[in-house]
This record gives sequence, C-alpha cells and structure tokens, in this order.
Amino acid sequence: MPRRELEFFSVAQAKANLSHILSLTKSKDIVITKNGQPEAVLINYERFKRMNKFMDDLYELYLLEVGDPSQFGKVNQDDMIQEDVEEV
Repeated sequence: MPRRELEFFSVAQAKANLSHILSLTKSKDIVITKNGQPEAVLINYERFKRMNKFMDDLYELYLLEVGDPSQFGKVNQDDMIQEDVEEV
C-alpha cells in the first residue's frame, strides 16, 4: 500500500474547519500542529482499525518468536512498540 499524503493544519485551522478536515481523512492523513510543531494526527477510522489489526498481528508474531513471555517477565506491547518507534 503506498504511503498516504500528509496535510498540515494549525490547531486554529482545525477548529475552524473540523468537518472539512474530517472528510479529508478519507484520502490523506492530517497532522495538527501547535506552535508550528506536529502535535497530533487524524486518520480515517477504517485505516485506524487496519493499523490496529496489523499491530495485533505483529505482536502475535513477536510472541511466536520469543516463545512464552512468562519466562522473560511480562511483555508489554506498548513498550515493545515504543522501542520499535525509537529505532526509526
């Protein structure tokens, strides 16, 4: 799947045009900026569900690789994802 286009809006622009911006999420991801810095991202709900399913599937594959996580202490999915994000 090709990368989606990003469009940037300030918080003030997002507040003033929320309905329009929500409709844009069907074709692109929206980055909301605060003081010129990216602060949040709006994505289409269907895309969000697909991304979560992908992350769940990836986590299952990770568990297959490590085996029984109780041998190594509790495996925290959020920590695992954060470590991967920091590597990028």
